[in-house]
Amino acid sequence: MSFRTAQPNFSRGELAPDLYGRFDADMYAAGVKQARNVIILKYGGLTKRPGTQLVAEVINPSEPTRLVPFQFSLTQTYALEMGQGYMSPCAFGGRLLEEELAITAITNAAAAQVTVAYHALAVGDLFYIAGVAGEMGVLLNGRAWPVLSVVDADNFTIDADTTDVAAFTSCEGGITRVAAPTVPTPPVVPDPVAPPPPPDYFFGGGGSFGGFDRNVP
Repeated sequence: MSFRTAQPNFSRGELAPDLYGRFDADMYAAGVKQARNVIILKYGGLTKRPGTQLVAEVINPSEPTRLVPFQFSLTQTYALEMGQGYMSPCAFGGRLLEEELAITAITNAAAAQVTVAYHALAVGDLFYIAGVAGEMGVLLNGRAWPVLSVVDADNFTIDADTTDVAAFTSCEGGITRVAAPTVPTPPVVPDPVAPPPPPDYFFGGGGSFGGFDRNVP
């Protein structure tokens, strides 16, 4: 006859394979063999891991990118997207953006032309769009669009095909600039540095291994 006993405490987390049979160890009674898609709570219980959602694509997917957690204070935490030649902070489920500018028009075209007074953008910059109403908003909102060309101080084109959606009606939020802002000179981005080759090890006499002592059984 077999029976199971309830285990209310998982505070030791997932056990290493070497502990699978160590029922004499205290951690055996407070651990779990495999914990997948769960979070171990502060007081030992388990709860299901919450779902995830796509916040944004990395700015430059052609180069390696790393997300680094950063805590500025007890109430301010960030995820830093570290890419080649840039760093983009993220918080509250999205990117930290610069000044919000009002969009007054977007054309229907294979490369949509966006009207923003004194936008101060350059080719290759990313322009995040939010608040656009109607079908065009469904297509454009919540994404950072690359600037393909700069028409003038108030107009630029983005890499978005709006040919088959309804015409632009309105956009909420943002301010309208009345003069061109002062744009700082961008820093020089160095080329990626190749990783160094592995060091050469010298197997010498005297019981040394690469300059360190070693114990040979």
